[in-house]
Amino acid sequence: MQPILFFDIETATNPDAIGFLPEPAAPANYKDADKIAQYVTEKKTEQFQQAPLDADLGKVIAIAMQRGLEYSAEVCLVGDPETPDEAALLRFFWINFVQLNGRVCGYNILGFDLPYLLRRSFALNIEVPLMPRLAKYQTEPVVDLMGILYNWGNARGLKWVCKRYGIQNLLPDLDGSQVANMDRDTLRKYAGNDLALLIELYKRMCGVYLPALESYQPAFLPR
Repeated sequence: MQPILFFDIETATNPDAIGFLPEPAAPANYKDADKIAQYVTEKKTEQFQQAPLDADLGKVIAIAMQRGLEYSAEVCLVGDPETPDEAALLRFFWINFVQLNGRVCGYNILGFDLPYLLRRSFALNIEVPLMPRLAKYQTEPVVDLMGILYNWGNARGLKWVCKRYGIQNLLPDLDGSQVANMDRDTLRKYAGNDLALLIELYKRMCGVYLPALESYQPAFLPR
């Protein structure tokens, strides 16, 4: 069987898109000027914090990838020599995507990662050489572990699932809300750890939700 590309993306607020955030309006029953100002400030902060999850308002700052189970992970950040900017990072992903004929695996990649990569490619006028198949209810060539595990219904996050089913998280004190403030070394480790978690989950799901693996090997962490 052809190797599969495991991947996970990390995103941040796009400063160029801040002007597109809607201006919050306090409820009509708010009369006190200080309370109105406080409400507006809190809503603006909330919008800013949620922006990384919106492809129209965010940007991709890191992608962790691993080609098959036998190779080590590679974590690419914006600012690395090979990926100096977001456009270069996106192109590097699509190159790997094409080389594996669009066969990819991740957690919620149909609902988040792939649509996000497409939207950012659209925004930056980057040609996508092979369109990913975005249909639900599939196990090939796009393997969305979240959709498969929860039968395309209400689902829980990757870290919750890993904790529930005994998959060790080596960075339990870090989560996605901290990405924007991580230094480069921490971001690289965090992205690599997320990738390792989804690979371990993939292995656990093989033989139950997916075809069984001939051998089981722990996921490689990036050096």
